[in-house]
Amino acid sequence: MAILVLAEHVDGRLEETTHSAVTAARLLGRDVHVLVMACETQGETLSQQAASIEGVTRVWSVAAPHLETQLTEDMAAQAQALLERGGYRYALMSSSYKGKRVMPYLAALRNTDLVTDLTKIEGEDTFVRPVYAGSLLVVERLKSAVKLLSIRASAFPPSGSQTPAAPIETWEALPPRCAVRCLERRRKSALRPKLSRARIVIGCGLGVEKKDMPDIEKLADKLGAAIGVTRAVVEEGIATSDYLLGQTGKIIAPELYIAIGISGAVQHLAGIKDSKVIVAVNKDPSAPIFQIADYGIVGDVGEIVPALIELV
Repeated sequence: MAILVLAEHVDGRLEETTHSAVTAARLLGRDVHVLVMACETQGETLSQQAASIEGVTRVWSVAAPHLETQLTEDMAAQAQALLERGGYRYALMSSSYKGKRVMPYLAALRNTDLVTDLTKIEGEDTFVRPVYAGSLLVVERLKSAVKLLSIRASAFPPSGSQTPAAPIETWEALPPRCAVRCLERRRKSALRPKLSRARIVIGCGLGVEKKDMPDIEKLADKLGAAIGVTRAVVEEGIATSDYLLGQTGKIIAPELYIAIGISGAVQHLAGIKDSKVIVAVNKDPSAPIFQIADYGIVGDVGEIVPALIELV
């Protein structure tokens, strides 16, 4: 019995979350298949990338024009068709914004249970996931014939590459489930690394004023760091939700996280607590962020950040 991983991709490249999902799948068995759903122009390249992931034993390639938009309904229906073919004990995907849409929809199609955002696999049917913003861990057991899982990518290191690559087989595309077509894609140019992949991340809270942002950006440029923000900063209109870190935003695990002007609400800590090293900068010495920080600097942001720039 095999494990099916639903691949995620953007701009013709597999997301690193797919590599992490393969790592999780390998903890459940040795026969790992990857389902790649894409348009004809990208399907072959993406399938070859999936076939080169260490531990993958087969790639199912599904190509059709309507799959370019990666709509929830189409992806779930295509996965359901492959699961109905039989031979699978698990189907899993990362808990990204795509996984949070596709896996519940797939669970509804199959009328079965789903464990979401799991961080640990304890056995063939036993899984651990955080609740209450990471304050508690819940152990869940699934008894369904095909177990549906979504994994927190930061909890599983991405798999490497393998040679030779796994075999690739084509699978028939289902008709589109929705009368929706993509007219145009617009993407903001990004000079800094993506939050989900950055080795260094600088987090900004309400303790950072607009006048401090040029210095924050200068520090980020020197460190090659990504910039994220707390929910309060988004609500103030200072930044968009694309940069949101925390329970309702992106969950990260960089090598270094620098929290500047962040008090440390539990919802934010849920998204950054897996960082390897945490440095906190706050003028309030009793701020909760210092309780989990490896290093703390008590002082005014307007003074500390320029000093850090000089030291880098």
